[in-house]
Amino acid sequence: MRTILALAFFLLFSGCPYGYDPCFDCPAIYLRTYGVKMDVKVQPGNKKTTAEVEVTINRPVISHSRRVNSGQSKSPSYEEKRPVKEGEYSYDEEITLDLHWSCPTLEKSGEVKVIVPEESAKGQAKIDNLPPQPLLTIYPWEFKRGVECILMTEDEKIAQEEAKKAQGNESSDDRDGDDETTDDDDKEVHVVYRGERAFFIKKSAPDVKLSQIAMVAGDPDSYLDLKVELLRNEVAVVAGDRSFDLEVEVKLPWSCEGAGVGQPIKSGDTHIVIPAGMGSGDARLIMPAQRSEKLKCSVDASAYIDSFIIGRNAKTLEFSIP
Repeated sequence: MRTILALAFFLLFSGCPYGYDPCFDCPAIYLRTYGVKMDVKVQPGNKKTTAEVEVTINRPVISHSRRVNSGQSKSPSYEEKRPVKEGEYSYDEEITLDLHWSCPTLEKSGEVKVIVPEESAKGQAKIDNLPPQPLLTIYPWEFKRGVECILMTEDEKIAQEEAKKAQGNESSDDRDGDDETTDDDDKEVHVVYRGERAFFIKKSAPDVKLSQIAMVAGDPDSYLDLKVELLRNEVAVVAGDRSFDLEVEVKLPWSCEGAGVGQPIKSGDTHIVIPAGMGSGDARLIMPAQRSEKLKCSVDASAYIDSFIIGRNAKTLEFSIP
């Protein structure tokens, strides 16, 4: 009996009676979560990579009240909701977002600020200290070896860190809300901006450049001499580039059409092989015989290593057989 009474007095005066929510009297926070959509354009480089980032703030997708000691780990949808517009807080006010980038496999990370001007839903920034591009990838399974990086807002980073600490336990107070919810006078409004985007740093495929050397019309055949070059950023490939160090097969399909010709005349399997250590080569294409009417022709190119395509020509070579 004495034990029961002692326990009752302990619970009564300890401030934590059975079934009492310790955060019942904590101030409530009205949480408004804006989605942040991020578009990233990567410019790989040999020494460093840069990226142009455009952010778009989307109207709130989660609005709910919670206790200050309750965690929130649910990420909003960033793609489905429309951007904020006039009359909404994140449109009418200038917003500064801290973006965190990381490339986990290289253990590289950094930050960049994005300012979304007043009366706008969009902002731009440039990241100029990303890791350099990797070696050229050729085979399909190698494309996964590009450097994967992740870009996220500071609020997203904090939310994910809190979620990890809580081991994935979500607050039972969380609930999805409508696009807009009227603020209550007795609640504090806390605005967060959440968004995440993964992107890759990859070395682009080489460009195949075709240059006409000579066009000789004749009978029974005409022929076209041309130069085939493998370029990287408009510069010839060099040692260390796999499209230079390995043998490259370049397919050169052509077609011709003109007056008096029904269906276009097309080539068969026309190709040349550029030996390892060369990066360019000359080709002679056997073309249709000279006719009374001029033939208009064109040729494209696609480059392969071990039957896997590594690049194409950016511009079709056009010529005529007089």
